[in-house]
Amino acid sequence: MATQSTNAFISLNDVINNFIISYTGPGKLIPDSKRTEVVFHARRCLQEFAYETLKSQFSTDAANLPSSYQLPDDFVSVISIAVGSATYIEVASSPSSGEYSVNYNTKVVTFNSGNVGSSNFVLTYLSNSLTNDETAAIPKLAEEALYSCMVYAILANRENTNPNLLQRLLIEKIDKLERSKSRLVFTNFSE
Repeated sequence: MATQSTNAFISLNDVINNFIISYTGPGKLIPDSKRTEVVFHARRCLQEFAYETLKSQFSTDAANLPSSYQLPDDFVSVISIAVGSATYIEVASSPSSGEYSVNYNTKVVTFNSGNVGSSNFVLTYLSNSLTNDETAAIPKLAEEALYSCMVYAILANRENTNPNLLQRLLIEKIDKLERSKSRLVFTNFSE
């Protein structure tokens, strides 16, 4: 039994807060910006490369362990399943632990009948979808790419932004996105 490290992910809410602190305000790159504008562009930028580059992490839980659980539509891969106080890290070569089994074709997790109803469970999974709130967790390897995209998007939608600055920001955005992609390709989030 291993426990999952959450250090590899940052929540979208934290990205938004960090962006506001680091990039907006007097004397900064974006001197005036409302939180709603930052949230809009954060979601929009996440949407821009979520499917291809970022796989967001979500958790779902239930008070009583069911006999089977239909995985969400946005499901890509199981990271971990916690049953009571035990946490099982999912690995692609072994999609079962004796306590549960995962059928990736039907997107159903089936639990050992001896444990059904005896304790709660938490499913943590990777998603290629977005949420309507800031609960999504983004790999930290893509955090800088998301900031670059947000800076470019906000300034590109403003009048009188220096075209040379926009060109530099676009190049930086593309470069950071490509670096994030190459780093994420070889990352195993279940270790």
